[in-house]
Amino acid sequence: MGCLVTGKIKRTLKAFGVVAVLGVIAMFAAKPLVRFVEGNQPLDPVRPVYIDYEAEGQALADGLASDSELEDRAGRPVERNVQVASGDTLGDVLIRAGVDSAEATQAIDALRAVFNPRALKAGQKVQVTFDSSPHGFGHGDFQKVSLNADPIREVFALRGGGGTFMGKESRRQVSREIAHYVGQIRSSLFESAQSTGVPIPIVMAMIKALSYDVDFQRDIQSGDGFEVMFEGYYDTKGKLVRTGEMLFASVSLSGKPIAMYRFETDGGTVEYFNEKGESIKKALLKTPVDGAKISSGFGMRNHPILGFTKMHKGVDFAVPVGTPIQAAGDGTIEMAGFNGAYGNYVRIRHGSGFATAYAHMSRIAQGVHNGRRVSQGQIVGFVGSTGRSTGPHLHYEVLQGHAQINPLSVKMPTNTKLAGRELDRFKGIKKDTETLMSKIPPSSRLAMASGTKPGSLTN
Repeated sequence: MGCLVTGKIKRTLKAFGVVAVLGVIAMFAAKPLVRFVEGNQPLDPVRPVYIDYEAEGQALADGLASDSELEDRAGRPVERNVQVASGDTLGDVLIRAGVDSAEATQAIDALRAVFNPRALKAGQKVQVTFDSSPHGFGHGDFQKVSLNADPIREVFALRGGGGTFMGKESRRQVSREIAHYVGQIRSSLFESAQSTGVPIPIVMAMIKALSYDVDFQRDIQSGDGFEVMFEGYYDTKGKLVRTGEMLFASVSLSGKPIAMYRFETDGGTVEYFNEKGESIKKALLKTPVDGAKISSGFGMRNHPILGFTKMHKGVDFAVPVGTPIQAAGDGTIEMAGFNGAYGNYVRIRHGSGFATAYAHMSRIAQGVHNGRRVSQGQIVGFVGSTGRSTGPHLHYEVLQGHAQINPLSVKMPTNTKLAGRELDRFKGIKKDTETLMSKIPPSSRLAMASGTKPGSLTN
């Protein structure tokens, strides 16, 4: 029995010895990868899940900075940049930055002298400045709030010597220049003009002005050309700060030019006129929705729901649900509401015996009701698929009297025709515009005297 116990003990000791030897071997094998510390030296800290590289860079810079540099930095004003969120007032922004509500009110009241706080827009940056903290952390007294009211003007409210705030403004140095661009249309006028260097606000002004005569989905072909001249305001580095007026625009559609010139009438109205002195603005827009493609034209067709041939008394434009629908012209709402197979429906009575109708809307715009006056381009509803409809689209009708006619074949008269001395003055402006364009090579600019008004150019 004793021998059996002794044998078990020997085997156990032998097993412990093997484990110990393996442990020592593992320790020395891992030695290059594990740092052993002595005394009270701390172990390597666990790295965080994310790294604030900016903070680490600042910590490194602080470590390299001298005591005098750190002292100078601590004495500087504290600036906080706050972005305006949707629904924010200027008071909300200041309080979020750490300004006392009473002081925020005083600063805003002072700022009203140079800026309307209601003009604040979501996405704007507001800079709030405080004194440095006497304690070395946080900030001191609130001193200033500033923001860009527009691309040229900065406005601010600054604390004065007596503790009260004063509203002030500063303006960037800019020069007015006339820019001239010529290009060829590859895919669309918007993309081609923008790629040439024409600023987006001017591209949109071109499209809006040309839309009375041009159907951008069907009239424009690859290879057609465009030309535009406009005023811009540039800073001392040649950067465009903001655009001014479009002075001239034209497109060449399959070799046929359509041109328009900016002109201010004797009554003070600014419009664009063709070479004959006729206003390009027509009584009705060609297309009441942007980006529209015709899915069904005017005339006989096999009805997709009823299954038999039926007269289609309008034009269907395929556009996504929610696309805004514009009033094709000035007029009075004759009907606004649900109208059987038409679904949500609006009909507008215009002058000269014409009316327009808009059907299958997802909803009618707020404030649009019977008897209400609307202006051309005003939103009257939004594209949908209500009533007898197979999918989202706008069904658009033009009525002459009480009969529907083909919207695409309607030739609407111009609103204004210049005559007499006013026509002579327009011809002078037209000549000045063409002379100026000949002096400015494409894709270049010419500085103009600040007193020169657009629409009254001089050579």
